[in-house]
Amino acid sequence: MGKTRVTITVDEVLVKEVDLAAVKHHENRSHIMEKALRYWHRRQKELELTKGYQAMAKEDKETAEANLSAGIEVLK
Repeated sequence: MGKTRVTITVDEVLVKEVDLAAVKHHENRSHIMEKALRYWHRRQKELELTKGYQAMAKEDKETAEANLSAGIEVLK
């Protein structure tokens, strides 16, 4: 996969923190930023999946409750 150069504006304090982390972990700024973006992107996907699964669980519960009610009526 190729790389694309981008220019962004970032808070000065954050850049200093990233630079310190880069030195501490023997990595360059670009690598730290790429890792952060990958983490953010993965987290967004996880949040979307969580919302989807929660919605599915709610629908499944509602369906189960409706089916239970119908089953009880049949047994009467």
